[in-house]
Amino acid sequence: MEKTASFLFSGINFDRKKFAGDFARFEEKKEIDKSAEESSLAEIGNSEPEGGKVSVKKRKRKAKDSDKETVEGFSVFKSSKPEVEAVVLNKENDKDEDKPLKAKKEVYRQQERDALSRKKYNIHVSGNNVASPLQNFEELSSRFGCEPYLLHNMARLGFNEPTPIQRQAIPVLLSGQECFACAPTGSGKTLAFVCPMLMKLEHPSTNGIRALILCPTRELATQTTRESKKLAKGKKFRIKLMTRELLRSADLSKLPCDILISTPLRLRLAIRKKRLDLSRVQFLVLDESDKLFEPLLMKQIDSVVKACSNPSILRSMFSATLPDFVEDLARTVMHDAVRVIVGRKNTASESIKQKLIFAGSEEGKLLALRQSFAERLNPPVLIFVQSKERAKELYGELAYDNIRVDVIHSDLPQSQREDAVDCFRAGKTWVLIATDVLARGMDFKCVNCVINYDFPDSAAAYIHRIGRSGRAGRTGEAITFYTKNDVRFLRNIANVMTASGCEVPSWIMALPKLKWKKHRPQRPPISTNPKD
Repeated sequence: MEKTASFLFSGINFDRKKFAGDFARFEEKKEIDKSAEESSLAEIGNSEPEGGKVSVKKRKRKAKDSDKETVEGFSVFKSSKPEVEAVVLNKENDKDEDKPLKAKKEVYRQQERDALSRKKYNIHVSGNNVASPLQNFEELSSRFGCEPYLLHNMARLGFNEPTPIQRQAIPVLLSGQECFACAPTGSGKTLAFVCPMLMKLEHPSTNGIRALILCPTRELATQTTRESKKLAKGKKFRIKLMTRELLRSADLSKLPCDILISTPLRLRLAIRKKRLDLSRVQFLVLDESDKLFEPLLMKQIDSVVKACSNPSILRSMFSATLPDFVEDLARTVMHDAVRVIVGRKNTASESIKQKLIFAGSEEGKLLALRQSFAERLNPPVLIFVQSKERAKELYGELAYDNIRVDVIHSDLPQSQREDAVDCFRAGKTWVLIATDVLARGMDFKCVNCVINYDFPDSAAAYIHRIGRSGRAGRTGEAITFYTKNDVRFLRNIANVMTASGCEVPSWIMALPKLKWKKHRPQRPPISTNPKD
């Protein structure tokens, strides 16, 4: 082996003669490699210009050649094109990533605007994905595609700006969510459910009853029918009131009706006779829902709700008072409902000036009433008593005092009851004596004073009674007489008064608060005749 051989071969001897051919091949290869290296170095030396700079043309040619040596979808050598494409792709990806971020930011901004609007109008909501409140009635057209006839009718009826309950309840119902709402008396709850109902129904149809409104009294049902027809003017919607004559008709299954308005009892009778089909009802409204859920009406309401078997039905409940048990029932009936509260729950309107007057005894109440009428009579005045018998007795006393007085109670025929309400609205009657029949939902726009001649049997009854005045932003007055028998229940009424901003004597607020269901003591007859 040669001296230049690697140390790895030290101590090994090769027979050169035996492997002469193999050694000759390796020697030839070394000579070829050396000659190739020398030739390449000579070429490089010849191509270098003065100054030792490499030709730019040569580099460009090499770059072009390297571009050609590419596999589809993969570049063998580095080039500027993939880098540019990568930058463009990165920019596009950044834009795609920015889109959801911008959308999220806009959602958060809208939620902040909604929160500020609700705070401004004292609206409290709870539920999932609650719709944004209305800023004005024009949004009904831009957001929900409201037809011009409805906007025109609302403007003609004096609805220029939505009230707080209308701002929130209307978009909730139009977005397809069920709703139970509580708002003060005279705040426009009727429009809050009739407007989205008319918008969703769109056009008259002959496919049966598509909307149902339940009211606790016939007077309120009549009023709701009248107001609904005013709002639907210009469209040929068939809006019907369930009257005794309609109930006696031969076949209710073929009743041409889009919106039916009724009391629970009459509707239950129609369902019992299996002549009324409610399977196509798309909208069910329970007006004055806390009254409808009282034990006496629960069975009737239950049968109506079961008869409305449309799986896509939209239910809603409205009232000025919303006890906890009504909320619990609402959640069992409704699915994913939105809760809307305007102001504080179960409070009277702040536009009503409220007073408590101690009359001493039942005789003292009649004397105090006559004295107040003699000093100043500011009609129209609505007087509430606890029973129809006492309504008749008080009417008999005041009928001879040269006062235009009338009375309404459940013993009167329907025609007389309607006449009494119409005369009071028209101003022909100055003083109207009523039971709690008129305390629910009745809208007398210009009632200046409400007198609780008999102490209300509950805080809810008090709120609904005095709510007949001070409606639609107007001011009103409420006077409540109380006797020795009523003193222990004063604290319950005083709490309602203080919640609405009225002053109450400190000794009344110091009284214990009692849990009471109904306060209807046995009272002596109303009379100024001396006892035998």
